[in-house]
Amino acid sequence: MPDPRRQDRCVYPWRHIWWQILLTFLLRAGSRNGLDGDRNSGQLPENLRQLCEQDWDVARLGPRVTVTCSENAKGQIGRVAVAAVAQLPVRMIRRLMAMRLLDSARLFGRWWLVVVDGTLQDRGRATPHGTARYRYVVEAKLVGPAGTMFALLTEFRDLDDPAREKEDCELNAFRRLAERLHAEFPRRPICLLLDGLYPVESVFDLCAASDWKFIATHREGRQPLAWAEAVETMRLSPNLVAHARRAGAAGPVEQTLRWTTQVPFGKHLFQVLFSGEISPTAATLWVWVTNFNLTRETVYAIANQGGRARQGIETVFNVQKNGGFGLEHAFCANTTAAQNYHLLMQVAHILEQLLVNGLLRRLTQACRKVTDVKLIELLRTSLLTVRIDPTLPPFGQLRFDSSA
Repeated sequence: MPDPRRQDRCVYPWRHIWWQILLTFLLRAGSRNGLDGDRNSGQLPENLRQLCEQDWDVARLGPRVTVTCSENAKGQIGRVAVAAVAQLPVRMIRRLMAMRLLDSARLFGRWWLVVVDGTLQDRGRATPHGTARYRYVVEAKLVGPAGTMFALLTEFRDLDDPAREKEDCELNAFRRLAERLHAEFPRRPICLLLDGLYPVESVFDLCAASDWKFIATHREGRQPLAWAEAVETMRLSPNLVAHARRAGAAGPVEQTLRWTTQVPFGKHLFQVLFSGEISPTAATLWVWVTNFNLTRETVYAIANQGGRARQGIETVFNVQKNGGFGLEHAFCANTTAAQNYHLLMQVAHILEQLLVNGLLRRLTQACRKVTDVKLIELLRTSLLTVRIDPTLPPFGQLRFDSSA
């Protein structure tokens, strides 16, 4: 990361600033004040010094090692371009891909599944007129193994679009995000998992131009002519059916998969897959439009590994909103700093999933049940009370399969 500061006046190295913010999210403090209260308690200052490899100059700074306050951290990251910070999750995902740690989550062993959806970034700060300016984002997240989902790209929606004198929309933000995704991964085989907002001609054109696959939720009211055509042709094709069973939260789920082909969506022709599910507690119908070829050999994976995986992003949003990360919380009024805080939240969420699902789940598999929140609570307690031993060996290999 670029460091805009005068080094002769700095108390804390640049890595210290970034780690202070990452710990705010990684330890689920929920706000800047949430970490400030403990930042100089117990062993946390010394442990943070080791994390950021800081040499504490006793002659210049005094004998007491300290952690910078969130106000200083906020002021510093507000001076760094958002585009530079946005490269952090991309570089992390490239590294995980190179390690082949995520290969088991690829659809048919080939397609990287990328979920795209919009959400509220924060509720803003009150303006002089007494109203808050909400900030929104469109996120692209990569589906990983064992229920993980990793942040990849974030597109911030501009609510003050001077060219059109109206609010930016999610589809326009998606277009910008898709262009960035193609520029970052021009040769990766990508399959987009999309909700019911996206099955429109502009999105289909983007996917065709980028040679991407897609699996998108098909809603009756979004494309009424295509919906009617899909339902009618599905009824006329009784042989295009498959039956399956999958594990559900309340017990086995019986699936009836039916599909139809060559359904017109404007100038495009796609396939539509219907998945009727009966569980011990509910009956559900899922419908997707896709440019995959549908056969009895492929529909189960497309429905379960592909289409249903899109719901995972809602779980991620819920965890970040209500699990202590602080999504929707206004960390600061400065737009650049607020966007960088959001990007670092996504970086921290990647680190937590690697730590919890790639290591701690394996170490605690003998316990009856240990939640993610409890593991992070233990991590926070450890950083406060136990000094990191620099002579300890690395903790070992990251593996998402606890039985391996």
